[in-house]
Amino acid sequence: MHGIVLKGLKDFVTTEYDREAWRGIQDGAGLEGKVYVPVTEYEDADVLALVEAAADATGEDVPDLLDAFGRFLVPPLVETYGVHVAAEWTGLELVANVETYIHEALRAKQLSTYTPPALSAEWVGDDRVAVTYTSERELCALAVGLLRGIETYYDEQYRIEEQTCMLDGDDRCEILVTRQ
Repeated sequence: MHGIVLKGLKDFVTTEYDREAWRGIQDGAGLEGKVYVPVTEYEDADVLALVEAAADATGEDVPDLLDAFGRFLVPPLVETYGVHVAAEWTGLELVANVETYIHEALRAKQLSTYTPPALSAEWVGDDRVAVTYTSERELCALAVGLLRGIETYYDEQYRIEEQTCMLDGDDRCEILVTRQ
């Protein structure tokens, strides 16, 4: 898992709750005192354990927590990777191009085993993008939260429909994003 996601999780928890909550979540995950640096890679197990511990500590369901985290994460991601985002893009154009321009750029920079989720996105109309997500991490609720965060960041309105979901036993998540 890329460090920017784990650093973002810490920022999310400390913003929505407080620093003590973050320390408690780290303790609950067995990762007490571990520091996450945005440009470093970490074991997937870290983020999965932290998310489970956060759900236990807050009483939130994991999908709801991941959705809220995804929404929170969009501004720092756009700020960090904005060089790969054309200034004239709409949010839906960002969604349609995230794999081509951002994930491919991240893969090209990494000489190690960093593996962002496999995404494909294609226009299926002037105001509709079909997104396919696959990842062994099965953090599809985070993907939906990111889409909702893009919607807010770009001040657009979307209808987001999950056609299939890995959490329901499907081999991939298919998400239809329609600008309203």
